[in-house]
Amino acid sequence: MITREDVEKLATLSRLKLSEDEIARFQGEMSSILAYVDKLKAVTGPESGPVMSVNRNVLREDANPNESGVYTRRLVDLAPDHQGDHVKVKKIL
Repeated sequence: MITREDVEKLATLSRLKLSEDEIARFQGEMSSILAYVDKLKAVTGPESGPVMSVNRNVLREDANPNESGVYTRRLVDLAPDHQGDHVKVKKIL
């Protein structure tokens, strides 16, 4: 059961200012959410925890990779402003 103090503490940590009605409503909603989570835990049980899988590389090697810089000139020429092989952008501070 979520207490009023729990809701107030969560509101403070979240930097929210809640009215009395909101505190009461959230207290009920959070309690029902936690009760639902408890039901899910009872149904699934502790033995059905996270499934551990073997990590593997799902990417493949490129069959026909492009040479580096083949499209650089065409792409740079499409930019509104460029200098050499570099695209010029506005200074961001």
